[in-house]
Amino acid sequence: MEWLALALWVLTAAVALPTGSAAFAAPPLGLVPPLGLAGLALSVIFAVGGGDAGGLMWVAFGLAIGGAVTTGLGAAQLIAADEPGGLELGRAEEHASAFAGLAWPFFLTTAGVCVLAALAADGTL
Repeated sequence: MEWLALALWVLTAAVALPTGSAAFAAPPLGLVPPLGLAGLALSVIFAVGGGDAGGLMWVAFGLAIGGAVTTGLGAAQLIAADEPGGLELGRAEEHASAFAGLAWPFFLTTAGVCVLAALAADGTL
């Protein structure tokens, strides 16, 4: 289970990194790349350690939920403009909103896998 969590965190971090380019237009999107990278780091430590520290996966679960929430808040701020795609929304913001649309389900899926990995490490699953 820890290797699946690691693979999902790699994908999630890769999709979350470009969303930071819209941090000026939607400040919550500035938190998405660090949350993705922190979850990836915890998942690497968990996988290399043999899956013994379930607490790391619980923290990674919290990071994934935080990433999903901040991605949703930032995307809502980007599309709340009067004219979506107008002059006030540049190419960077348009690309970031596309990546935010991809990152949101990745964060939620990764959160589910982190819960399963944490439960397996704790011995309850």
